[in-house]
Amino acid sequence: MRACVISCLLVVAACSGQAPEIDLKQDDESPVQTLQTVSSETNPATPPLVTSLETQGPFHVANHTFTLVKQINKVGNPESSFDMSVEWWELRDGSGNAVYRKQYDMQFNNGGFRYSEDVWARELKTESGQGILLTGSSLPSAPGTGWWVQVFGVSNGRLVPFSEPISAHGEFLEEGVSGYVPYSVKGQQQSPVSNDVLKFRMWTGNFNIYYNVIIDWFHAGIRPELICSSRSTAGGSGSSCLYPVYAKRIPDNGELTFVRLFDLPNQDVVPKHVVIKPESKIEFIEAQANVVLASDDGGGLRFSIDYNEEVWLRISIDGRDGWISGRGDFYAVGLPDAG
Repeated sequence: MRACVISCLLVVAACSGQAPEIDLKQDDESPVQTLQTVSSETNPATPPLVTSLETQGPFHVANHTFTLVKQINKVGNPESSFDMSVEWWELRDGSGNAVYRKQYDMQFNNGGFRYSEDVWARELKTESGQGILLTGSSLPSAPGTGWWVQVFGVSNGRLVPFSEPISAHGEFLEEGVSGYVPYSVKGQQQSPVSNDVLKFRMWTGNFNIYYNVIIDWFHAGIRPELICSSRSTAGGSGSSCLYPVYAKRIPDNGELTFVRLFDLPNQDVVPKHVVIKPESKIEFIEAQANVVLASDDGGGLRFSIDYNEEVWLRISIDGRDGWISGRGDFYAVGLPDAG
């Protein structure tokens, strides 16, 4: 996955395969061990490299101990700002055996690395489980990209990934707990439901939505917190979900403007034309969007906004509540296209 930050989460689950054991030991007294200097004589395009191993951990998960070991290559005579890159990393068990390995293709450009990869690890403990969170990066990358997260776990004594690496246009925020109370059934109040989640902030092109992914410790997987099927409303039907928003308004030029304010997120509804004054108070309440999950070119999974469906933003203008959509109306409230 090009231009990605890694975030890997180690927990408890079952594995379909296991990486072969790799006999690469290092000095227990130091987390970093210099291995060798690689000459560029055999390949003129490859600059001289100094190679070292670095260990992070130990991480204690479900009575098991793991470490992250990564091989770091540095350009001996740097001519580029990208003078360091991780060539591979491994998660190793308490005996030093590799149980998961990621290898990167080293490419060079202008005396340095074409892409600079890195990865870090930390223990992660949530309400219902525990694991290891790996965070990594790949540069250069466009704003809001260059990161990914991946969940790993231990089940039946073995380490497994919960999914392929996942990413989005935005940023990974933190792990946490999200809960809700199901609708009552035949008048019977349901018990609250809570889930451990990975929290993301995803860019729509004009503002951000907050998007959660559930960590399913029992089944060793991840899944979107919200799965919205087609539903009917007074104004029609839709298949998108409602999300909390984060919107940073760009100050206006002090002129009067207006927006089309819809009672419902549906273009078939006749909108009201609401004037926005320089002193108007605008609040951003929630958004309706369709988020899709698809494979990316690097073998990972990517959450993204489905622009085949309209993105709607619920706002309040001087106390008048309604929905807006489209470039012109987003611009009118101080949310122009970006990124």
